[in-house]
Amino acid sequence: MWKAAIAISLSLAGVATMTAAGNAGDVSRGRELAERCCASCHAIGEADKSPDPLAPPFRNLYRQYPVDALQPAFLKGLEVGHRNMPRFVLSPQEVTDIIAFLHDLNPCGKPSSDDEAMARCFAPVK
Repeated sequence: MWKAAIAISLSLAGVATMTAAGNAGDVSRGRELAERCCASCHAIGEADKSPDPLAPPFRNLYRQYPVDALQPAFLKGLEVGHRNMPRFVLSPQEVTDIIAFLHDLNPCGKPSSDDEAMARCFAPVK
């Protein structure tokens, strides 16, 4: 019984840490990390095309996943079901920064007075 209580406490502490860390993300460091580790396959800008047609553009990830839900996968070591994707193990700060960068790419998070952002927000995924 006490082992379960400790496990639950540690899990809650981890969630609290990730939540607190999520508030301290640096978008520019997240972009630099994406350029260094991801841009050889993924489009990381607002309009570029992914060099690998199987790699989704980062600007569309918010349509496929709740971006914050990617945080545990990044912390664990991101792995996917195809062999071309390298395994990445990122520090907690790097994860926080890349999540901040992914949030920044989401046009739905831009002010509603930004007509271009709203058009991208509701545009079909390409």
